[in-house]
Order: sequence, then C-alpha cells, then structure tokens
Amino acid sequence: MTNIRPIRNLILAYVGALVAGFLLYLALIASPLLASISLLFYRGVFIAFISALLLALLIGWAGRWLRSLDLSTAIGAVALSLAFNISFLIVFPVTFDRSITMFLLARIERQNGQLTPPMLEQVFMREYLGDLRQIDRRVREQTLSGNIVQRNDGRIELTPQGSRLLDSGRLIGGWFGADPRFVTPPPPSNAH
Repeated sequence: MTNIRPIRNLILAYVGALVAGFLLYLALIASPLLASISLLFYRGVFIAFISALLLALLIGWAGRWLRSLDLSTAIGAVALSLAFNISFLIVFPVTFDRSITMFLLARIERQNGQLTPPMLEQVFMREYLGDLRQIDRRVREQTLSGNIVQRNDGRIELTPQGSRLLDSGRLIGGWFGADPRFVTPPPPSNAH
C-alpha cells in the first residue's frame, strides 16, 4: 500500500500557498502599493509578482520548521499561487472593470423592468460613451500601453505593438471560436 503522507503534505502545501498567497495579494491590492499605476491590469500583475516574492520568503521561513517542505514543492506552490492570482485578476476585476455587460446589468437593476432594448441602447450611449467617457479612457489606456499613438492633428494610429496585439487576439480568438467582428472590423465606408 502506498504511503499517502507525502501526497497529503503536497496538497496541504499547495492549498496553504494558494490561500496565503491570495490573502496576501488581496491585502496588497487594498494597500496604496503602486497606486501611481492607473491601469488596473498592470498594477494587479505587478502586485501579483510582489506577493509571489513575499510568499516565497514566507514559505522559505516556514520551511525551516517544516521538514516535509522541499525546494521543488515550495517553487511549485509559489508558481501556482502566482498563476491563480493573475487568473483571478483577469477573470474578475479586470473583466468587471471593462465589461459592457456589467454596465448594462447595473442599469437594468437600477430601472428593473422599465427598460426596453432601444432604451437600454440610449442609456449606453448617453452614460457609457457620454457621461463616463469610456472612449477617452480607452484611448488613454492604450496610449499608456503603447498600442496606439495620437498624432498632432488628433488622429490615432496603431503602433507595431498594437498590431501584434490584434494579430494575437485574432489567432487566440480563432482557437476558441470568439466573435471575430471585434478584432477584424469591416473595411471603412466612404460615407464619412
């Protein structure tokens, strides 16, 4: 019969690192650390790496008393924690921050049962695009990210980095059957 103690210790180390790493991550996100980074995604990724380093130090310190914790387990636990924290960041806060669906759901909640689809479209145009200035926000973010530049005449150009990002989006989106209309628009019309 196989001794299950090493498996149990491995599971405990990984679960413990996930919980400790996530709590540490949440605490650092709630702190003013890197508050000067205005883009949620970048701040979240940087803090995920900082929390992974702190977790590694914590595990190294705890490893002095836990003889069953070897170096490969510690490295795996920290890597798992880092991957989980970045995945959580992307799936929840970043998605919610950018989600038109969440915006629409909140407006439906506010006027539950009172909106029709055309009315919701008007709310979207007035609030999301107008009051909340989401186009301006996206232009600022993508300029900071290096995906676009704004010329002196105000027109916006895609940078080579932005082009690579779009190409990656098309490729990866294709793997998952994502709607290609978001990354491959129709040719410009001559009406403008």
